[in-house]
Amino acid sequence: MLVLDRKVQEGFWIEDRIFVKVLAVGRRRVKLGIEAPREIKIVREELRMDANGGGRDGRAAAPSEEQPEVEGSFRSVHRRR
Repeated sequence: MLVLDRKVQEGFWIEDRIFVKVLAVGRRRVKLGIEAPREIKIVREELRMDANGGGRDGRAAAPSEEQPEVEGSFRSVHRRR
């Protein structure tokens, strides 16, 4: 596992196609923005586990069929509680 240290408004690229940026840091949460091509599916860990009974690492489960909302060039994949 690669571990990176980033400040708010800093980010990193994955294979020159996916950009991940730290938008905010709270007491118990980090808000990330992910910019990626539409053909790349982004699924939260808990959705993979709920839908497919996968383990914590998500390797035993196939991606969920949930389609993320599209907001500009960022795809929103969060859910309000």
